[in-house]
Amino acid sequence: MILYRSKKIRATFKKQLIFMLYTCCLLLNAGGCATTGSQTSFFQIDAESAKIVWPPSPQTARIKYIGTIAAPSESGEQKSWFSSFLFGKEEPIELMLRPYGVFTDANRVYVTDPGLALLHIFNLDEKKYFRIDKAKDEDLVSPIGIAVDNNGDIYISDSILKKIIMFNSEGKYIKETGSSDMFIRPAGIAIDEDRIYIVDTHAHKVFIFSKKDGKFLLSFGGNGTGKGEFNYPTNIFIGKDSSLYITDSLNFRVQIFDRNGNFISFFGKQGDSMGDFSKPKGIAVDSEGHIYVTDAHFDNVQIFDKDGRLLLTFGNTGRRSGEFTLPAGIFIDEHDRIYVADSYNNRIQIFQYLKEIK
Repeated sequence: MILYRSKKIRATFKKQLIFMLYTCCLLLNAGGCATTGSQTSFFQIDAESAKIVWPPSPQTARIKYIGTIAAPSESGEQKSWFSSFLFGKEEPIELMLRPYGVFTDANRVYVTDPGLALLHIFNLDEKKYFRIDKAKDEDLVSPIGIAVDNNGDIYISDSILKKIIMFNSEGKYIKETGSSDMFIRPAGIAIDEDRIYIVDTHAHKVFIFSKKDGKFLLSFGGNGTGKGEFNYPTNIFIGKDSSLYITDSLNFRVQIFDRNGNFISFFGKQGDSMGDFSKPKGIAVDSEGHIYVTDAHFDNVQIFDKDGRLLLTFGNTGRRSGEFTLPAGIFIDEHDRIYVADSYNNRIQIFQYLKEIK
């Protein structure tokens, strides 16, 4: 209990300090307020980066770099004298400290940040930003998973609070599901029309709840290496056919289930060759059924067909556009735009899957 409280106090102090400084910088630079929707641009791209594609010419491009969501200081905004005064040198205050989960709907990008213990929400169309850092009277501690339903309601999994917390589109607390009696370490989250799916990493299971009333429906999995068993699963994505795609991280594989948790197939193995896994994290599926997996050791994204055959990889280690340092969550929207949480580069990178012209 003492350990938990100290973690919570440190996280609360850290996020309050950083956002106090960051808000001051925004006020000095742009007259905005981060907590209530600052008018600033977080999206960046330059002419040379716009030419980045995979595979490179003369092969037909299938993935194209689109841009990056990052801190204002990285997006061409004027740096404030305030950080220079405080730190003794001009040093940007990062908006995202350790982005992990990412989700997007019509015009917003949602990013969980366990480093700052909050959820970032970027409206790219209106160039507005706000955040969620509290659930009712309780601070978030370790937000990991993020999903948004068709009504705009926001679902966050907090791995330390051991809850799934629901907010409306304006960030107002609605309700929560789960407790320490049910979850050990809830992480990845996905939502369909009537169900909420939660990956519990340390329980080696997936829990399914009713979206309507939060009632527990069923769970599947268990610790092991067999079909349908898990060894520290992390993330989940629902495909167009309602299949569940789950990264079974320390079994170094992807497992696929139907919406009721019945095993369908798996692929992957540990290794250092292309198509192998080392630290698989995020998972997503595009409109044509290709499966994308981020690997935090390889610092890339690998793309497979439904049978687990490697089709393409993109990214490598670095800080430039199209490069990653410990990538985590990934999400693909209905337009086949690919959003990757580039955790230790403090940003979200956006790519486009280029469909074959028939």
